[in-house]
Amino acid sequence: MKIRDLLQKNGILIGLESTDKKEILSRMARYMASIYHFPDGAAITRKILEREADMSTGIGFGIAIPHARVDSVEHVYLIAAQSIKGIDFNAIDEQPVHLLFMIISPINASAEHTHILSTLSRIMSYENIRKKLIAAKTAEQFLELIIKGEDKYVE
Repeated sequence: MKIRDLLQKNGILIGLESTDKKEILSRMARYMASIYHFPDGAAITRKILEREADMSTGIGFGIAIPHARVDSVEHVYLIAAQSIKGIDFNAIDEQPVHLLFMIISPINASAEHTHILSTLSRIMSYENIRKKLIAAKTAEQFLELIIKGEDKYVE
């Protein structure tokens, strides 16, 4: 499973201005529920916020990968967002988050869930990719950069 198969242009939010973590996560979860027509968007939001309350998904280098497993979805879903000002995510390096990748997967999709987390982490480990994603002006540019990064850095 590749990122390019999951992330769609309409699933990328560019230029978010809020700096409130809970607001951003709720907005992303509601947006994901609306574009993928999830029957219970409130459950998605609740699961994401519960997961984040347990432990921050801020992995460092300005990146967060909020994720949850939900029994009401049939496969893995992914959206992304770019924050202009940065969000205090209590990341492990204590730096603000500018790039967010939200993953929702079925409870029984452990391998796929872990694979997507790993792939995103590998792509985001390259500073040149991170800088270009933060500077992207459109969802098209953002998606193109992710695909190029996946092609170049992921086997």
